[in-house]
Parts: sequence; C-alpha cells; structure tokens
Amino acid sequence: SHTTFTSLIHLLPLPYHLILLLRHNQHSLYVQKDPVHKNRCHVQFPEVFSSSPYKVNVTAVNALGKASATLSFEESTIVKPDPPERVTASPIRLNPRRLEVSWHSPATWPDIDTFPLKYFLRYRPLIHDKWQHVELLDSTSHTITDAYAGKEYIIQIAAKDTEIGTWSDWSVAVHATPWIEDPLPITTTTEVDFPNDEYCQTRRQVETKTSPIPSSKAPQKAEPPVGRAARVVTFFSPLLLGMMLLFM
Repeated sequence: SHTTFTSLIHLLPLPYHLILLLRHNQHSLYVQKDPVHKNRCHVQFPEVFSSSPYKVNVTAVNALGKASATLSFEESTIVKPDPPERVTASPIRLNPRRLEVSWHSPATWPDIDTFPLKYFLRYRPLIHDKWQHVELLDSTSHTITDAYAGKEYIIQIAAKDTEIGTWSDWSVAVHATPWIEDPLPITTTTEVDFPNDEYCQTRRQVETKTSPIPSSKAPQKAEPPVGRAARVVTFFSPLLLGMMLLFM
C-alpha cells in the first residue's frame, strides 16, 4: 500500500526534509519513500484486515525548526483500487439501442479471486448531462439496452472491493455509438407535365403519325430536253412538207 501527504513547501522559506513514522499495534513499520513522487511512501502492512488503527507522524525539518502532523486510520477505510483498465464499448449489429461494454480489473489489484471487486458503470449520450448508472458484482462486461439510436455515448467504470474501502477513480472515458443501419440507395423518377390536354393530344398524334407507304411502281426517269425537242420537230415535219409542195 502507499500513503500520500500534502507538502507544506509553500509555507517554508528554506529547504526541508521529511521524517515519517508509522506505528501499528505499538510496533514501528518500515516506510519506503517513492522514488518518483516526493510526497508519497509505501508501507507493507504486516496484518490483513486488522481492526487496530495505524498511526502516522510526518515531521518537516529545516534550519528554522520543525513542524509535525499526525494521522490515524483503519486499513479497511482506505482500501481503494486503481480504476479498471482496457475499457471498450462497441455496437451490436442489428440492435440500434444496445452497446456492449467490457473491461479488465486493475493490474495493481493483488488477487481478484481472493479479493473480488464490484464495478460501477456510468454512461450518457453526449447530448445529455445526466448520467445513468449500473452497479455490477463480479462481472467485467455489461450490455446497455436503453441507448438512444444513433447517438454517441460516453462510458466510464469504477471499481471497489466487495466489502471494504472506497470506490476507485473513474476509468478513462470511452465513446461509442449504437449500430446504425446502412442507408438504402435513393432512386428518383422524373415526370414531365405538358401544359394542356390539347398539346398532349397533338404531341401524341405527331408521335404516332406514320409516313405513307411508298408506291410499288418503279419511279419514271425524266427525259432529257433533247428528246422533247426531237418530238416537236418530228410532229411538224409532215406539215412543212405539205406547204412546200403547195407553193411549188
């Protein structure tokens, strides 16, 4: 386990160092400072689910003097898991109002079989501010059945020991939208309205009128002008001959 305390550095004008003492059942416990977080330490509890309180004394020391603070707590009141991990949410095909949510217990939890966790799920559509909640015992999945169709949802999970302690912080939020049916292809039909019935009737007559059937006789060829002149000369030749004989 670990213990966190608040720094008073903004109140101390000079550099300081901290001394932390932890006692349980009149025994001093070994405290290991965190290598990364300055105001955090780690303590290995010698007893599990002890009813005896732990007593912590933190002393800040610098050239001007020292200041101390004390704290007493019971183990069962500070058990707080880390948030659930690898939270996922996905739509369910052909179910426009459902989302399938799953997650994993925190990797830092010591033994999920010996110390089972329960979970608290909250979800809401982005268009609303009010959360909906579901508490689940010893389960790492849940199906949301009352989602709004086509609306994007935000989902988070918290964890807690089934008997003692407090709820974890919320998990990283995930977003999901219920299944949406693929839109059908759109077909359009264009209709042409004629201005009046008379035009329609005329239009139909024009469109249905057929050309006359050509004559089965072969077309006659046009005679050249020389042929016509020859017939005229041939017609007047007997008359001229008679006139010439009369005047002789």
